[in-house]
Amino acid sequence: MKSLIVFAIAFAIYLSTGLYTVPANEKGVVRRFGRVITPVRSSGLHIELPWPLARVDRVNFNEVRTLSLGEIEADPNFLIPMTAARPSTFLTGDKNLLLLKINVQYRVSEEHVVDWLYGSMSPIQRLQLLVETTTTDIVSRCGVDFVHTQGLAELNNRLLRDVRQQAAKLRLGCDVEQVTVDRAEPPARAKAEFLDVSNARADMARSIHEARGYAEQKLAESQADARKVTDDAEQIRHARTSAAAGSADRFRLLTAQIQRDAESGNRTYADSKQLVMNRLTLETLQEVFNVAKMKIVLDAEHPVDLTFPPSRGEK
Repeated sequence: MKSLIVFAIAFAIYLSTGLYTVPANEKGVVRRFGRVITPVRSSGLHIELPWPLARVDRVNFNEVRTLSLGEIEADPNFLIPMTAARPSTFLTGDKNLLLLKINVQYRVSEEHVVDWLYGSMSPIQRLQLLVETTTTDIVSRCGVDFVHTQGLAELNNRLLRDVRQQAAKLRLGCDVEQVTVDRAEPPARAKAEFLDVSNARADMARSIHEARGYAEQKLAESQADARKVTDDAEQIRHARTSAAAGSADRFRLLTAQIQRDAESGNRTYADSKQLVMNRLTLETLQEVFNVAKMKIVLDAEHPVDLTFPPSRGEK
């Protein structure tokens, strides 16, 4: 009787192994006789066949996990302990070595969780090898300047796109959120040469910037001078055009006055014309003498008639 009670207690304990709980932030993937049962179990208390007839794997599908590849080697010239991790060394397309530290952010895919849990012995190692292979392929087709300084943003975009495509093709069972090259540095022995190149590139950029600033300044000055010359020429043109128009208007008024005098019968057209020409000649001489300011010395033995010849018919 006592053995029966012990057996019943043991059997009850065994059956209780079929009870399991799933935390609020996780979901349970149940395998019954080795076969995955869908859909996945939500959070809470559940009952299933006892162990080992059924097993439960709990997965947080909302957790963003981080996989780091490569550690930049420490410079032996500084008092920093050397890391035991092997740095990720990559060969660029122009035969230069670079040490890269890459961070991969990913989530386990709920749709393909079977591939992640049971598709391979180590899905994280498969993801790491995939990222290393993809990075090697891309870096081997790029120059050192592109990877080291100039093209990191574009390199990250290429890595993310290619890793996502390959992860889906290989059925890793994860969704890659981001792939970032956090650091790209040369080996410790080549840091001095890279620093010299960086300084030379900075000097070149500064010289180009100064030359462009000087060119822009001279261009602005020349444009200002050109605008001033154009404005002055426009003012002169406007003044001379106005003066010419005024002279033309006065000449038209004179010809009209001569014509009216001839038509009124007081003088003939020739007399009126001669009278106007005499007056214009006197005005012109007066203007010339005012500008010239010259003295005329006359010989008393040779008198000169300074009077302007009178017009015909005028006494």
